[in-house]
Amino acid sequence: MEPSNNEGKRITYKRARPNPLFQEWLEELYEEAKEKKSKLESMLKEALGSLSKYPLPLKSGAECAILKGFGKKLCAHLDQRLEVYRYNLASVQSFETGSGTSSESSGRNSNCSSPLSDIINVERRVKQYKLSHNTSTEAGISNCKLLQNTSTEASISNRSPIKNHNVVIDGDSNVKSTLSPNTDRSSESQNPSTQKNKHQAKAKKYKPAHRSGAYAILIALLEHCKENPSENSLTKEELINKAQKHSEESFLRPKPNCFYTAWSNMSRLVNKGLITQIRHKKVRYFLSREGTELAEELLEDTRNTPTVNDIIFNSVPSTSTVRSEDIHGNEAMPTSSENNNISAIVLLPFTFDIILLIDKNETGGTSKKNDPTVAQFNKYPDLKHEYRSLKVGDYAWIARHKVNKEQELVLPLIVERKRMDDLGASIKDGRFHEQKFRLRKCGLKSVVYMVENYGINKNVGLPIQNLMQALANTRVQDDFQVHITHSLTDSAKFLTMMTNRLAARYQDRSLKGCSSEATEGYLMTFEYFNKASAKTKPLTVTETFIKLLLQLKGVSVEKALAITSKFNTPRSLIIQYKKCDRNEGEFLLANIKYGNSGRNVGPSVSKSIYLLFSKIGE
Repeated sequence: MEPSNNEGKRITYKRARPNPLFQEWLEELYEEAKEKKSKLESMLKEALGSLSKYPLPLKSGAECAILKGFGKKLCAHLDQRLEVYRYNLASVQSFETGSGTSSESSGRNSNCSSPLSDIINVERRVKQYKLSHNTSTEAGISNCKLLQNTSTEASISNRSPIKNHNVVIDGDSNVKSTLSPNTDRSSESQNPSTQKNKHQAKAKKYKPAHRSGAYAILIALLEHCKENPSENSLTKEELINKAQKHSEESFLRPKPNCFYTAWSNMSRLVNKGLITQIRHKKVRYFLSREGTELAEELLEDTRNTPTVNDIIFNSVPSTSTVRSEDIHGNEAMPTSSENNNISAIVLLPFTFDIILLIDKNETGGTSKKNDPTVAQFNKYPDLKHEYRSLKVGDYAWIARHKVNKEQELVLPLIVERKRMDDLGASIKDGRFHEQKFRLRKCGLKSVVYMVENYGINKNVGLPIQNLMQALANTRVQDDFQVHITHSLTDSAKFLTMMTNRLAARYQDRSLKGCSSEATEGYLMTFEYFNKASAKTKPLTVTETFIKLLLQLKGVSVEKALAITSKFNTPRSLIIQYKKCDRNEGEFLLANIKYGNSGRNVGPSVSKSIYLLFSKIGE
């Protein structure tokens, strides 16, 4: 008996459309995106193509994430529609059971029907059920818009399932109360206000947080309306100028690792009907009646709330991380017989102001009122501060005579500000050690190295452990005060508190200064301080030697100063090398002590310097 031709062939079963529901919904989304020329068209086309090629059934939208073109929002949208479908299916089954309809005809053909036909039949029954209950079959919200704004839509997956099937969820994903066949309709009609009160109790009135972006916009528009009743609208630029002082967030610069500014709150205020837009040449914004009421309420709530400025300037100066003995000079001032050759400036008690100087390079320019740094310091109207070009450091303080404004003495405290990402960049390009060297040589006794966190400190150029080690070295080896803040807001608050504390410490004392380096009991004038700190000033041979040594790996400022204290010029070091053999030369600098810790420079650094200078002159 000869074997048949079909013997030995594998029989395979392939579904024509393994995921008909998802595919149908994606086709709807794609067609709508195509009509509206949406940016989602290419993404939906890719997702539809990958889904049609996938041979296995998928149970949820989340499982679609393994396919190309499926992002988080698209998967969430499919899960949402699937939940709607399941609720409607459960409601259909409940309706058919309660009304006694027979499904024998569909049951007869169930064995021979395909999965696709089963799903089509179910969807047909769902539509019939919706029509019998006068429910909408069309989504009231655009599917493409739903994909782009899923964060503003109610997620069905978070709703608790309802067991008695008295709820139908339509295509808008809205929950609508309906009656089951066994429910007494008169009981609902008798208490319509009960359900309304429950809904109102659940709905929480929108109220923006204090000093948030939305809060600042509402308050700024309200203040403008009171100042200019005839012109109650503002353009975006005008509104930002007025609102920035009321907000902790920047209207121009987004937060780290974020794409949103304080202005992003405007769309929410418009959607809630609190602000109305007028479109002319430029879009103008004004408060609606509801927005005015909310702004008045916010303003009333904050009238009795003390601001940070009030807390700082109307209270006893608080402590800080800077040692109190480091922020003032010696208690004893010199007598008139001392420093006879120096023409001293004398500022008597309570005849001068303590002013915070901010480096212009820290801002985008003083004319830019919405610069984040400028905006932060504008929140403190009692803070006396000015923007100047500082040759070293980012912040300093001066005591200036109230009448003779030319008499300015620099207080012995300077602050260098770094953001974490800037700190990483300065370490890599060498600015870190060079700036610390200039801070040590500026003539001011106390140096504060202030570092701001950059969001969650991701993408800061170097591992965070390396940055923390660099700060620890700065504290221990350079004897700088290291202060870490969470943001620019905290940095401005810290500097404001330091200004208040310095004013409290110095205002009842006599201050003396001169146009020379700070000596015992004498302060430098600001003019001399800025000239002496300039990068372009002529360097001595020793200073040039120090800068040269700092370029070598492993040489810190402390090590360079210790080496130059023994060999103050390259020539003196080269002469000493010529007197030594190779082994002695490599270890010549190894045992030199540096810093307060008294540690040795070490053989590695000593050998590197020997290899550099021993060949010169041969």
